[in-house]
Order: sequence, then C-alpha cells, then structure tokens
Amino acid sequence: MSVVGLERVVYGVEDLVLARRFFAEWGLWPEGDLLRAGDGTGVELRAKDDPALPAAVEPGSTVREIVWGVENRAALDGLAARLEGKTTLRRGSGGGIAFTDPAGFGVALAETERRPLAAVEIAVNTPERRARLDRVGAFYRQAAPRRLGHVVLQVPDIAAVEGFYCDVLGFRVSDRYPGRGVFLRGRAEADHHQLFLLQSADGAAHFHHLAFEVHDVHEVFGGGLAFAKRGWETHIGPGRHVISSCYFWYFRSPCGGSVEYFADMDSLTDAWQPREMPQSPEWFAEWALADGIRQYGGVQQ
Repeated sequence: MSVVGLERVVYGVEDLVLARRFFAEWGLWPEGDLLRAGDGTGVELRAKDDPALPAAVEPGSTVREIVWGVENRAALDGLAARLEGKTTLRRGSGGGIAFTDPAGFGVALAETERRPLAAVEIAVNTPERRARLDRVGAFYRQAAPRRLGHVVLQVPDIAAVEGFYCDVLGFRVSDRYPGRGVFLRGRAEADHHQLFLLQSADGAAHFHHLAFEVHDVHEVFGGGLAFAKRGWETHIGPGRHVISSCYFWYFRSPCGGSVEYFADMDSLTDAWQPREMPQSPEWFAEWALADGIRQYGGVQQ
C-alpha cells in the first residue's frame, strides 16, 4: 500500500501558450493538455480560472494539484480507507481519489500508468576502469527528461504536513533539517526524496519547484545550456547537492516557482538511517553557479 511516485502535476496558469512553449522546450512531448517525460509522467496545463481545478494556495500561475501514483487498485482502496475522516475525499478521473492536504495543496491518488524505462548504458572511463572503448562520450543538444522526480513545497506548519504524509499516506523520512525542512519518499526503496517540505517564512503555503530526471550530468549541462540559449532564466545552477548527491540546474518557470533538471540522485532502501543536519549553504550544494553558464559560439563567457 505504497506511493510509487509522482504521476503528474497540474498547473493553473495565466498564459497557456507560454506555459506550453516552456515545457515543450524543456523537452517534454505534448499529448492534449499533458506534456510527458519518457515514462509518461509529466505536467497538465490548465487555465488559472478553470472551475474544475482545486483552489490555489497563492495568486497567479501555480501548481493546483499533485497527483501521486500508487501500485494498484488494492493500494488505492487501502489509502482511501486511511484518509476517511481525515480529509474530504472526492473521486477523481479514472477512479482515483482527490483531497486537500493540511497545507491547502490539492492532492490526488491514482493507479500508476508510468511506463518502465529501458536501461541505457552510461559508460564512463575512470583511472581504474575503462568502460568506454573506441567511442566518444555522450553529448546532448537538448534535454529529454526521463521521468518526473520530486516536488518541493513551502508549508506553514511543517510538522502537521509531515505527519499527514507519513502517518496517513505512508511516506518515509529520508533526511531532515530540524524545524526547517524534511525530505520524504513514498516507499522504502525509492529516490532519496520525492517530496521535500520546507517551512514557509511568511506563514503561507507556496509551490517551490518541480524536478525532472535526465540521464547523466552531461545532460544536465547540455540540456541546461540549450534551454538557457532559448532565453529562459536560470534560478540557480548548474551545481551539485550535498544531500542526495545529485547534479542540478534550476530555471524560473512562467507557471510558478521553478523547474529543475537533475541526475544521479542517491537511491535508498529500508536500511537507510535518516540524518539531521543544519540548513546552510554548505549542506545545500557542494558547488553551484548562481547565474548559470552563458555560451556564445562554443566559448564560455
């Protein structure tokens, strides 16, 4: 009875044309109102004033619903039973269930439809092992995200929201900034985090960012360079996180918050022991470029 991971994130936006262009250039492929990554996960774009959307936690373009995929119908029914009496349940499309979490975000659970990804060899040469012989390394002219990885939310009462996701929905704690943030995953064997909750500074809920996984660090760089060349603004990156070990590059999104390319995140099992560490620049990133990389004619400036 566990959450597999993010299925899709639904935005309510002020400019649908701009929003679709942003995610198409990000590397997702369009399918009606959906734009999908390689495994079928992705984003759904709706007009901000669409009456079918859950209420917004903040003004302007922002995330309106976060859809989590579960393993099967039995898991969905089990989670629905646990949610009874704790929140108001609504039936979603495709037999899923929808509700509002303690921070006010619209949330839905549905049987996962994500497709398995074919394994791709990423051959790397090291001083001790030559895995790539008589062939050049991979170069990326743009990113093609493989899957939706995690979402980050700023919430007014982190303990209440953490309790809801862990005690009711079965999420597990991976690591923690005491009193400031908590990294959660939907089941024991999963990415280091699929949901990161941050304590809001102003007492209100805010959407922070959405993250898509790509093949490797070279695709983070190649995809980020291509996206920046199209005129989209870097939020921060590229860089490498200390917690989770992954490489990242964040861009500001016209849909609200930011969107991130990431690669090489830690993968955890039931043996992992959560850590507590201070929320500080040293724990945020081993290294990071604040304004991205500008490239003209193949020469860094």
